[in-house]
Amino acid sequence: MSYEDLKHMPKVELHCHLELAFRKATLRGWALEKGMAVAREEDFDREFLIKEPMDDLPTVLHKFLNTRDVIDTEAKVEQLTFEACEDMFLLSNVRILELRYAPSFLLDAHLSMDADRMLEAILRGMARAEAAYPMVVGLIGLLQRIKSVKDNAFWCDWILERKAHFVGMDLADDEVSYPASPFAPLFQKAKAQGLGITVHAGEPAVPGAAKNILVALDELGADRIGHGVQAIHDAEVVARLVKDGVPLELCPWSNVLTRAVPDLKSHPFKRLMDAGVKTTVNTDDHGVMDISLIQECQNLTTHLGVSMEDLHQCNQWAREASFIADDRIQAVWTT
Repeated sequence: MSYEDLKHMPKVELHCHLELAFRKATLRGWALEKGMAVAREEDFDREFLIKEPMDDLPTVLHKFLNTRDVIDTEAKVEQLTFEACEDMFLLSNVRILELRYAPSFLLDAHLSMDADRMLEAILRGMARAEAAYPMVVGLIGLLQRIKSVKDNAFWCDWILERKAHFVGMDLADDEVSYPASPFAPLFQKAKAQGLGITVHAGEPAVPGAAKNILVALDELGADRIGHGVQAIHDAEVVARLVKDGVPLELCPWSNVLTRAVPDLKSHPFKRLMDAGVKTTVNTDDHGVMDISLIQECQNLTTHLGVSMEDLHQCNQWAREASFIADDRIQAVWTT
């Protein structure tokens, strides 16, 4: 299939972390303003981008924290948001976009910033993009596993008090060292108040990771699973996903970079799809991982034999699984 065919196809992105969805030129400008030695492209790439499979966690965290350090004002957050949306549409023809962010992530590093002002900045960026392009954008509030239940209860309540601006809630970070179960009451509370629930589960290549998907479904009430790539190793989990029609927010290139899978050819995307699982295509962190959604699609067609018909089906599943109101989706969705 041609690039033009892929570009013409309207797309859905359900799994995109806003804080790491930067435009390279913009972030490099901000880094230079702060005195970082990143004028050369190779220096910027070394400090901010993940372009090959990760060898160690500290190196990766260094890049994430560098990014956090330079996004230090609400004005930058608004620009980040608008550009993340704009790039999704212009590069990949994304019509339905869900952005997720953890209010605590930036605020932990920048005491001068305020949670409500940051939310207002994000909403302004989203609104600008929706006014400029035929796309709709929804916001997911993210809780961090690495924080205490008490801290996350605060942020859960903060999100719910502003739920008119959110379509869902997510749980992310290290699922190996920080089980999801302690946070179950928070997610049940959010679900009862009408938010969609997505949970990072079954991502890392460790024994038993697939069972975390069942915890997300049974205890946290997940409507969708973030990643879930390790489901392929557990027939019980695959059967459950198929039976209940639970979509996976698969992020193939991210899975390679984090060593969740050995390489693209080994990714179980097509095997999961052929087994009847609702597979969707996403970028995860399109800025730091230097990938666009159309490139993700190209990777799937090149390395896994995914057809254009398959991609249309994945987008249809993603559209149906979106937490954004259907009337808003209808206004921008074209085939």
